[in-house]
Amino acid sequence: MPNRPLAPKPLERHNSIKREDKMNADGTPSDWDPTGSQHARRLSSVLVQLGETSADRISFNDILSALSERSFGALMVLFSALNLLPLPPGTSTIFGIPLVLLSIQLLMGFENPWFPAFIRQKSIRIESYRSFIARLEPLLMRFEKLARPRYWLVPQMIVERVVSIVALLMSLIVILPIPLINQMPALSIILLSIGLGEQDGVWLGTGLLVAALAAGIAIGLGASVGLAALHIFG
Repeated sequence: MPNRPLAPKPLERHNSIKREDKMNADGTPSDWDPTGSQHARRLSSVLVQLGETSADRISFNDILSALSERSFGALMVLFSALNLLPLPPGTSTIFGIPLVLLSIQLLMGFENPWFPAFIRQKSIRIESYRSFIARLEPLLMRFEKLARPRYWLVPQMIVERVVSIVALLMSLIVILPIPLINQMPALSIILLSIGLGEQDGVWLGTGLLVAALAAGIAIGLGASVGLAALHIFG
């Protein structure tokens, strides 16, 4: 039997993407360029460039392909940042479910994010995508300008495990359909993900602090609801 070709290594996978893999939802080639300066490769810049296409629609698979080199961190920042925008009630649950999946996969040591095919094939109109990104870009740029490598004293593997556990707990709070308690857990995931990606100990520590505050608020709220229920029905 002929030998099967070896799969590309994680660091080489991005460079091995063929032209036909970089297609938009309507089958047209993507305009996204995987090369460029550090500024051009910022998450905010990548998302903006992804919307500079002549395609009518953009799929979740298009976004995954564009963020392939950034993997878990970029997707967690993206879905968490969407929860910081003023959106209709219930959207926190929609954007929170991918955070749960990403956190579990990161905890289990997946090299790359995995989503079912039916989710990857979901698409939205390019105008809607551009509207979302226009509201999201200023927020992401503020985070990106402040993050830099510093005070990184713990091995990367240990930090990844801690971040994945905390992010999982925070994402479970995000998906709760309760107003006003979703933003702080989402913010903590952003801080933790950027801290992990940039090896920024300040952002990582701040993210853990915000996560502790978010957990305290959620526990306090849950206890209050429980006591109220006992008072009414007890």
